Amino acid sequence: MAAHRSGGFMTRPRRILRISFNPLVLTLSVALGVWLGFLAISLTSYLGYRLYMADAEAPVAQVAVPPPAPAQPAPAPAPVPPNPGAGLDEQRLQQYEERYNATQRADNERLERLEEQRRLNDAKCQFWTEQYRNAPTDKSRRNMGEACG
Repeated sequence: MAAHRSGGFMTRPRRILRISFNPLVLTLSVALGVWLGFLAISLTSYLGYRLYMADAEAPVAQVAVPPPAPAQPAPAPAPVPPNPGAGLDEQRLQQYEERYNATQRADNERLERLEEQRRLNDAKCQFWTEQYRNAPTDKSRRNMGEACG
């Protein structure tokens, strides 16, 4: 009976697979693969770009019609006479600026109140405020001023 190895199974002798390669063939194969990959990516990108641009150009080509060339030069516009309503326009502009500035001031005040409320609701501020109420010392007042800003 044949010799038994580990576990009682008969083992076959290992076959050795011999691989031989020619460095020149291997190098040329890798170079060919790289070039074919480059060509495939380039072709795909080109076709995708053409497809995308064909879709993008179609609406513009339908909408944009070149204007006809003017046959004669346009006559010079007549001088504009002084507008009697110019004072009215200036008055409207001034009213607009006043309303705009008032709105900006109101917004700034609202933002300042919100910022102050946020600072006063901060945990550190509340802690030092309570400390100052319980023991009003210079240190607790200074810390409250730093925390509440």
